[in-house]
Amino acid sequence: MLAQGSLTKSEAVARALSNNYGIRVAGLQVEAASANNTWGTAGALPQVGINAVSSSAVSDQSENPTSFIQERLASESVNLGGQVSWTLFDGMGMFANKRSLEAIEAQSEGQAMLVIEQTVEAVMLGYDEVLVQEALLAVLKASCALSRDRLTWLERKADLGSSGTFERLQFENSLLADSTAYIQQTVARTVAMRNLNRLLGESEDYFWQLTSPLESPGILADRDVLDREVRSNTTGVTNALLAEEITRIGVDQARSRLYPVLGLSSSFGDQRSEFSAGELSGSGRTVNTAAGLSLNFNLFNGGTTRRAIQQAQIQVEMAALDVENQQQAASQVFRNAWDRYQTQAAVHGLNERALSNARQTLKMAEERLAYGTISSFEFRDVQINLLRSEAEVLRSLQAWLAAWTGVQRLRGALRTSLKEE
Repeated sequence: MLAQGSLTKSEAVARALSNNYGIRVAGLQVEAASANNTWGTAGALPQVGINAVSSSAVSDQSENPTSFIQERLASESVNLGGQVSWTLFDGMGMFANKRSLEAIEAQSEGQAMLVIEQTVEAVMLGYDEVLVQEALLAVLKASCALSRDRLTWLERKADLGSSGTFERLQFENSLLADSTAYIQQTVARTVAMRNLNRLLGESEDYFWQLTSPLESPGILADRDVLDREVRSNTTGVTNALLAEEITRIGVDQARSRLYPVLGLSSSFGDQRSEFSAGELSGSGRTVNTAAGLSLNFNLFNGGTTRRAIQQAQIQVEMAALDVENQQQAASQVFRNAWDRYQTQAAVHGLNERALSNARQTLKMAEERLAYGTISSFEFRDVQINLLRSEAEVLRSLQAWLAAWTGVQRLRGALRTSLKEE
């Protein structure tokens, strides 16, 4: 892998916000919705068009005995025109359309925010995963060094005739097992780094020196306080509220069809022409100007408008139910994350105590091994127990951090605007 210097967790998040493929696509979708949010799209602006037509015709009748005028006839004309049409009133439908476009743009930003939050959470967890794999690699490296030192010690004892081949082979096998685990853990660290680079939008061959330590998470506020915050502020709920607002605007759009449509139209035409027939020639000009008001009112369309209003009102009720469902779902996800946070905090504390005991046990086992009161098999069991304890501490800390990060995402703490990037 290619070395790329140091990388803090906040720098990793910043790189993901700039380079992550999902975030970049979400940003383009927001730009598309923003470009569509105009009064012209809503139908409130006039439509203006111009046209120009030029024509030229020649008819040679000089050798046509049946023609009334036996001359070469030529004519040219240029016709310039313009039209303007403007809907002055459509039952306030154009204003409802504009509000709908604004809500759609906000909804697009909300969807982008959801992608951002999920990506930031994934980057933070991916960063921690690399730290855990590197820590496990360091543990195995230390275990290899310990086994190697023990093997060297036994070889010296064998030279003095105070140690047998069986015990030496036992420690050699321990060293081989630890070396195998070390090689496998190197691959696991590489895979974790590759996954992190994928989230950052960087080349998968980059290798970063991660400088943010793997620390215990902060203390969470009261559960009920956070629960209320999540039910009102989580991105899923805010997006559902926006969807509900769009359906309410849809009712106004449907009701606008109950009103007449008043439109203004005008046109202008300027036609210039020239004519020649032998020695005769002439020119002319015609100017046409027109303006008009139109009033369209659909008195009866078989109940189509009424049915559209009823369907829009049903959509509002469905959207309101979805808001309630999203609130309950967010509350449930939060409570699960809260329980995991509390559980992993307790488990991590117990694992740290177990690790402390395992380290003390290893020191005692080293002394007993030196005096020959325990066998190499018993010492290896103590060594393996220490490795497991160190791995359990790292994994419980990682799970604790994951639960804390999940709560932060739900309460909106990982929210970052695309416009700031």
